[in-house]
Amino acid sequence: MSDAKPHLVLITGASSGIGLDLAKAYAARGWSVALLARDPQRLAQAAALCRRAGGDRQSIEAYPVDVDDPEAIRRHVAEVYNRQGVPELLILSAGIVQSLPFMEQSDEEFDAIMNTNLLGSRRLARAWLPMMLERGRGQICFVSSLAGLIAPYGYSGYSASKFALLGMAGALRQELHSQGIGISVLCPPEVDTPMIARERRDISPVARLIKDLGGTLRVDTVTRATLRGLRRQRFLIIPGLRARLTYHLARLFPGLFQRAMQGVVDWAKRRA
Repeated sequence: MSDAKPHLVLITGASSGIGLDLAKAYAARGWSVALLARDPQRLAQAAALCRRAGGDRQSIEAYPVDVDDPEAIRRHVAEVYNRQGVPELLILSAGIVQSLPFMEQSDEEFDAIMNTNLLGSRRLARAWLPMMLERGRGQICFVSSLAGLIAPYGYSGYSASKFALLGMAGALRQELHSQGIGISVLCPPEVDTPMIARERRDISPVARLIKDLGGTLRVDTVTRATLRGLRRQRFLIIPGLRARLTYHLARLFPGLFQRAMQGVVDWAKRRA
């Protein structure tokens, strides 16, 4: 039996949804896990699930932290480092979603989405990169969305944050290419998570009809695709055949795709 210390993965947004499922998957594969999320009670429950999935040699620790708070990020880095060391892998999954027409979304609501989805991920990456670079290896996975590749109706704020995340990650990938740090971006379509369940209470009928056409993935489907993509060091990870097909159609035939999407929007407006 090897005495090598298990690799460490740090996951934000780890108390539910994609973040929690990935945390359990890595724990089951023998990794140590640092779980970060806002809600201490849900985070403690998530850590317990990971401990049941893992083994005795692993370190499974929970850190209640708000990625919107730069000072909290600085404190958590020192705490994780002292308790568990430097992560081999960062999965930056903390995020919020809101479906509102452009003119109905307040400045405060838009700023909140950008602060969590974009700046929160940047703060974590910026905090840990110096230690990863000093060690000469590591991997960072930013969790974006299919809405970060294709702009959907009713998601101007959310889509802006996810497009920005993809652009930041792409530039960072070029900067770090020769320094041993891998960069990936996970871009799932709608996934059956608690966040999406909450969103369904307020989503506009038009946006709901359009999203129903795209379908909803199970969270374990996203987890399997993510594990495979990260293992292969892929930059862009798009789970689901329908999502990948949509992305490639939009990329190869942008004019045709835009006309088709506008037709779908107009149809949904009539139905709604």
